[in-house]
Amino acid sequence: MAKRSVDFFFDVISPYSYFGFEGITRHRHLWSTPVRLRPFYFAGVIKQSKNESPPLAIPIKEKYMYKDLVLNAQYWGVSFRIPKDYKKMMFTSSSIEAQRLLIAAQLRDEKLMENIARGLWQRLYGYNKEIFSRHDMESVLRDRHVKDANELIESSQSDEVKKILRENTDEALQTGCFGAPWTTVKDASGKTTHAIFGGDRLPQIADLLGEKFHGNLLDQAKSQWSL
Repeated sequence: MAKRSVDFFFDVISPYSYFGFEGITRHRHLWSTPVRLRPFYFAGVIKQSKNESPPLAIPIKEKYMYKDLVLNAQYWGVSFRIPKDYKKMMFTSSSIEAQRLLIAAQLRDEKLMENIARGLWQRLYGYNKEIFSRHDMESVLRDRHVKDANELIESSQSDEVKKILRENTDEALQTGCFGAPWTTVKDASGKTTHAIFGGDRLPQIADLLGEKFHGNLLDQAKSQWSL
């Protein structure tokens, strides 16, 4: 009998995607519910949803957000520092090449995609180095010991990869998406029954699925980040 399933839409430029990704991948191995990881394009979501009031544009929310990010990172046990000129980076940098790289990696192997995603987040939010150019991505692939790195980067420019990234983004938008991360719960027929925003909603998602929320599972964090 077919079960419900979960799709987790994320972008590596989004710090809350970082935390949500850690939470859902740690729980995925303990749940019977299938979980799909779906790289999408955050800037495209912001534009198409007409989300014109991001927290960084409102001083009081920006101040709170910086504290909240540090607390989230501590909870999930991941390295995190606010990048220099963070607001400028978020408003002017494009993650599209990094997201295409993740799609290309996912077509090769799911675990490879997870490995590279963590490498991109670690570079951006752990070491405060950019992830937007080919040189940046080459550094990440080298650090994560990825084989045939140049071939993978080249394949990220394929029509197939670009099509999948657009489809992932469009699907999220069709369910009301306005930010990242975005999680959808589907019934046995594949129809979306719930769409949930944020990287801190895993307890509610687990409840909807009849699954158990196990907290931050820090014992898994060590094994997942080791190479």
